[in-house]
Amino acid sequence: MKLLVLCVLAMMVTVAMSRRWNFVAHRHVSRQFEVALKVQIMAGFDKKLANWLARHGRNLSPIQKKTLYFVNRRYMQTHWQMYMQFINREINKLGRAPNVNDYSRVGAEIGRRIPLEVTYSFLVRRNLIPRWRQYMGNLLAKRVENIPIR
Repeated sequence: MKLLVLCVLAMMVTVAMSRRWNFVAHRHVSRQFEVALKVQIMAGFDKKLANWLARHGRNLSPIQKKTLYFVNRRYMQTHWQMYMQFINREINKLGRAPNVNDYSRVGAEIGRRIPLEVTYSFLVRRNLIPRWRQYMGNLLAKRVENIPIR
């Protein structure tokens, strides 16, 4: 039930962020650019979670903390196509051929801009942190570069 509520919340945020009701076409970038984006986005998300846990995570069990790290990864997977719209706009503004550093900069900006602290507080206050499942461990065991986004 908790996982269902989490998924519904993620879908609501996706619709709210998209500002449109039609399907967002999938956009792909080369593997090296995708890796740069994933690493920087997850570094930003994990840094926010670590800061939030230092301030508010005293009452959480280690499993609940691990589950919040899973929420970060699932959030990135869920919103990848919306990130690609922002990424394409930023890369097109360059007016030149992009390189890995450009994608790293844009990924770091995404990781910095998204206010995930609100999500953490909501999940903890409402006791909506999902129970630990093996697929969560499987996703967390993967390196950030290998997290599937398609």
